[in-house]
Amino acid sequence: MKSKIINYIIGIIFLIYYCISIQNTYLQIVTYKNGWYLGEWIINYQDGGFKRRGLFGTIFIFLNEITHIPIEYFVFSFLFVIYTVFFFLLVKLFWKNSNSLMTIAILLLPSAFGMLLKDPTIAAKKDIFFMLLYLIYFMSLKSKIMIKDLVITVLIIVSILNHEVSFFYLPFVAFTYFIKNEGTTIDKLKKIFISQIIPAVLIMGILYKFGMDIKTNNSITFLKAHGLQLGQLGIYEYDPNFDILNFYKEHIYGYQTYSISLLISLIIFGIYYKFNGLKINFRFIIVQALFLIPLFFIAYDWGRWINILFSLLTIYIAGEKTLASNTKKDIVALILIAFNFSWSMMVLHQGFLTFPALDSLIKRAYYFIFYKIQKVF
Repeated sequence: MKSKIINYIIGIIFLIYYCISIQNTYLQIVTYKNGWYLGEWIINYQDGGFKRRGLFGTIFIFLNEITHIPIEYFVFSFLFVIYTVFFFLLVKLFWKNSNSLMTIAILLLPSAFGMLLKDPTIAAKKDIFFMLLYLIYFMSLKSKIMIKDLVITVLIIVSILNHEVSFFYLPFVAFTYFIKNEGTTIDKLKKIFISQIIPAVLIMGILYKFGMDIKTNNSITFLKAHGLQLGQLGIYEYDPNFDILNFYKEHIYGYQTYSISLLISLIIFGIYYKFNGLKINFRFIIVQALFLIPLFFIAYDWGRWINILFSLLTIYIAGEKTLASNTKKDIVALILIAFNFSWSMMVLHQGFLTFPALDSLIKRAYYFIFYKIQKVF
């Protein structure tokens, strides 16, 4: 009875996340025509040639040309379907589990799915496509449905052509393949290398060797000719020579506090693993961390990358066996649930935020220590 009630609560949580995702998607794509959202989805090959992130934009432009329906409605419709399928599958995945209050604590984690409550602008990004593919792949393996290696290769290539950030989370796909498939270690490693690693590296090499800049001289004119006037240029006015290191220096406090959110998230997942008698694969964590280092160096929306990491991990733990809960575990879970409502992690340069009094105290302590260390060196 208790588990059934928890499942209903989880269903409500996912329904809230779904509504937030659809609302923010409509606002950013249709209402605001935000260049950081809509602009990213309509990067295309027609306005200058082969380039990074241009696959789906090419399709949307083609559909616009043959139907004359505004581009933003194609993008919104596509995302509407993506989010609908994504949250439907999430509910289906978690519904079959013996969930506990600790599961709710994980689902409310501000660095994972709970970020939608704190910073809804995380929705409508291209990340959701890769996350949906991973969810479908994970559920297929969990259900013992065999997926051909060639299909995996094609989906990896499509995902990278959609957004190259997918490449940096490849260890998640490889790890899931390794754990959920049968066979010898050598055979599985060979298949991972041949069907996943090599194609991903090749397509990334092609993109950065032969791919053109996202923005070409006639990009904005091209979009206007197709009936689209962006409310904010966004990605189309981004300077590829932007001094990102100086940007980090200017927002050093905010970026350093991402370590707080990261540490808290790891501790909460660690508690979940301990309560359920699960083993943490540290080799996977190390490999995934090494893959992510370049991403955190070249792209400043750190909250987005952390969110993808813990969202994928949330999906993964839904396939792990769980132990029966007890009073002690429930008390700890309730404390963590309440705690998760007290802090936030934002997409950009605000790595950890909490209620004003504590936030101010952390800032003062940080600046005191930071300037003391500076004087020493």
